[in-house]
Amino acid sequence: MARSLFHRITRHASYSSFSVFAASLLVGFLVLNQSNEQYEEIQRADALIIAQNKASLIENQIIQNVSANYTLGALVQEFGGHTYWFDDVAESILESHTSISSVSLSPGGIVTKVYPLEGNEALLDFNQLEDKKQRAEVVQARLDQKLTLAGPLELVQGGIGVVGRLPVRVHDRWGNDAFWGFTNVVIELSELLAHSNIKSLEQQGYFYRLVRLRDEAVLDNITVASNAGLESLVDPVTVQISLPNSTWGLGIVPKQGWLPLSRTLNGIAIVVAVALVLARLAWLASKAKINREELRQLLQQRTAQMDLTNHRHLSTLRALPDYLLELDEDGIITFLHTPQDEAAHLAVFRVGATAAAMFSKQARSTFESALNHARTVGQARGIVFDVHHGDQKRWFELSIVYNQPNVERPYYVVLARDVTERHKAEEDLQIAATAFNCQDGILITNKRHEIIRVNSSFEWISGFKQEEVIGRSPNILRSGRHDDNFYQMMNQRLETEGAWHGEIWNKRKNGEIYPERLSISSVKNCAGEITHFVATFRDISDEKANQRRIQQLHYYDPLTQLPNKTLLLEEMDHLIDDVNLGLRRSAVLFIDIDEFKVINDVYGHNMGDLLLQQAASRLLDSVRPKDIVARFGADEFVVVLEDVDASMSPERIAYRARHVSNRILDVMATPFELEDITCNVTASIGICFFGKDSAVALDIIKQAELAMYEAKGAGRNQSCFYLPKMQQRILERVEMDSDLRRAMMNHEFLLHFQPQWNAERKMVGVEALVRWLHPVKGMIPPGQFIPFAEESRLILPLGDWVLMAACQTKARWLKEGYLDDVVMAVNVSAMQFAQEDFIDKVGKALAHTLVPPHLIQLELTESMLVHDQEDVIQKMRSLKELGVLISLDDFGTGYSSLSYLQQLPIDQLKIDKSFVARVMDSKRGASIAASIIGLGHNLGMEVIAEGVEEDAQFQWLKQQGCDLFQGYGLSRPLEEKILIGSFVKQV
Repeated sequence: MARSLFHRITRHASYSSFSVFAASLLVGFLVLNQSNEQYEEIQRADALIIAQNKASLIENQIIQNVSANYTLGALVQEFGGHTYWFDDVAESILESHTSISSVSLSPGGIVTKVYPLEGNEALLDFNQLEDKKQRAEVVQARLDQKLTLAGPLELVQGGIGVVGRLPVRVHDRWGNDAFWGFTNVVIELSELLAHSNIKSLEQQGYFYRLVRLRDEAVLDNITVASNAGLESLVDPVTVQISLPNSTWGLGIVPKQGWLPLSRTLNGIAIVVAVALVLARLAWLASKAKINREELRQLLQQRTAQMDLTNHRHLSTLRALPDYLLELDEDGIITFLHTPQDEAAHLAVFRVGATAAAMFSKQARSTFESALNHARTVGQARGIVFDVHHGDQKRWFELSIVYNQPNVERPYYVVLARDVTERHKAEEDLQIAATAFNCQDGILITNKRHEIIRVNSSFEWISGFKQEEVIGRSPNILRSGRHDDNFYQMMNQRLETEGAWHGEIWNKRKNGEIYPERLSISSVKNCAGEITHFVATFRDISDEKANQRRIQQLHYYDPLTQLPNKTLLLEEMDHLIDDVNLGLRRSAVLFIDIDEFKVINDVYGHNMGDLLLQQAASRLLDSVRPKDIVARFGADEFVVVLEDVDASMSPERIAYRARHVSNRILDVMATPFELEDITCNVTASIGICFFGKDSAVALDIIKQAELAMYEAKGAGRNQSCFYLPKMQQRILERVEMDSDLRRAMMNHEFLLHFQPQWNAERKMVGVEALVRWLHPVKGMIPPGQFIPFAEESRLILPLGDWVLMAACQTKARWLKEGYLDDVVMAVNVSAMQFAQEDFIDKVGKALAHTLVPPHLIQLELTESMLVHDQEDVIQKMRSLKELGVLISLDDFGTGYSSLSYLQQLPIDQLKIDKSFVARVMDSKRGASIAASIIGLGHNLGMEVIAEGVEEDAQFQWLKQQGCDLFQGYGLSRPLEEKILIGSFVKQV
């Protein structure tokens, strides 16, 4: 029977042991799984913070550097598209933006300015709108009218980089908004990555990949930087970087993966080991029942005796927050007590194991040294060492006593206190102490606002040493620029919200006032009571200075230091919108320096700049302090007079405007001393009044400008008040401009031909004259549209058309057998002749029509000879190389000298009709005409007279030896079919 009982008990113990093992495995694996998930979440959170910090640094680097485009764009707009300031500004930009490799300007999409030029020569004349790689982004930037970022891409000048591009629109003198081109900022990719220190991610143990996104997935896009292949970036943490017209992404993943295999294997081993131990304990517990009956009596006898002792021992042990160990003389643990709150760490120490065997080499050496010291002196205290338990590192402080109750069985009593949290707190304090000495100034006060601590940056910024401010109030830093209400609101915000931040003026120890960005936070204890205040601040003097410089560039003219157009318009709009203006009126004086362009052309732009500076000074001296003097354009100034109450006398503002304008005319007429040159100029002034009922400021200035043009038209050096009819004339000019442009597109121009005769009245040449057949107004005389075409530069496309049409007509005559030997004369304007490609255009017209060059004669006006004489001579020689004839029109009305005239390859002199008209009634006129004929013949030139209206004039000129004749007295300009009909009849 006893044997049967034994087998049942053994079988029951096996079942219990297996059940405990299975349950322990299940619970252990659930706990392990949850622990791994928590570990992975912590890893991802840490990685996300690192990625966000790095992404923010990259974004700030790019945005800060490409924002230099705004400065370039603002200057292009300010100077109306002129770029002579570029090198100086570009140099300052590169000094303040170290990541920028180059900046450039591309009017119309073609790069014309680049800084630095060295190493970037390949970028000059680069057409962004035609480049296959960049065209799409450049066109989109122009359409969106926003700052864009292109790249990474292979730069034209070499290397890989990103390009910040800003489309710029400028206003012409009439206020029209037109596309000018682009400003460009190039950042080399290597410099960008170096400044962002992206390689530090690898030192921190991460694989990373920085890409420009084309869709939502980081791994499928353009790689900017990476330290691993795609197969290494499995399930990365990603952060998007928002940039102008593009998004970048940064993905990182630990090199060991989110969940190291070693952690999983160690966890499985621990779970299995614990399950085995518990199963073994369950088996032993079940088996112990076999002896329970035998021991019951003995236990009952001893239980009563030991209850009191055990109770005391248990109470003592429960009160201990430490591990309690007993070790024999060989260091083997014979007894172990684990604090209740540390039960999960029971495996750190195990009964029956050698304590030192569970430690690292360094910890084992420390522990054994402590045992030896205790054996020598009886005890050892304060020994600290670390133990690696699983994936954790724990710190313990030991107190050891060596007991030797008898020689045979001495032992050690060891108290091991877990000081891990204390050690972490000490590390946190060390980190906090390091962070405390950062670049920002830090000031800490108690709740009574008494300074208890400052860092070294505080001392450097404020000039106060720590010992000088401890115990004092932060009021010692007050600048006096803020009133008591400001500080009361600050304290109220600290009490209600616990924090305050903003900009403030403070004072250094030496009395210097400086701006700073300040943040104050209150510190509360567990009861919610404020115990301290922590203030961090940064000196922003340089930042404010940069803002002032930008504002100076935006609102003031750098040459004269006067308010520019932007500030002027803002001040005028403010004056118009002022609710207190009432019946008050003001006046605008638009001032233009007469013949300023001549000063620039003759003496150079340096002298022109000196003249503008002195003129600005004289204008300031001519008005009251409250009047506004601004530089509106190149040689244009605007004066806004202080408003007056018109209800007292409506003529007051008119009187003052006239008085001020007369004073300005007087001071401007006084000679200007420009270094060693004395220069005399005058001014033309337009005056316009405005008040509460006026329109926007720009319209008022335009009205004053119209009045200024009236003053110029009336002879200059005078002032003129604006009248509504002036606007009507401008509208007519605008209508003329629109009609002319439409006429060019609709082919409304045609040619008439005025015959040129020899002395036998035989037609030997014709002059091609353009006519405009308006679809509504009919035939418009050249005198009405040619001057406007020259002023609006439409004379260039019109002149090209006339040249080509004349050559095509001559080619058709030759083909059809009409007027074979007749020379076709074509007028060329001075503006047309000044074009760099004018010679090429003439050559292309001849090549296209196959007209013999000697049958084409270009008529050039004498007035164009006063310009660049070397250029004129070179172009005339080039025309002669083509084989065409050259006629000098309007001879005698210009300023050419005889020495200059003999250098020109001219075939024909044309006597101006003003001289021809006086040959019969003025001896002087007849003498001049005869002199021109003699001069031309002496220089080997043919002479033709235009404007021959009477037969007497023809006969007189013939007697003087004039070669050819042209005028209404011989024939008016004829249509082509009438001309050919006359020729056939003549034949």
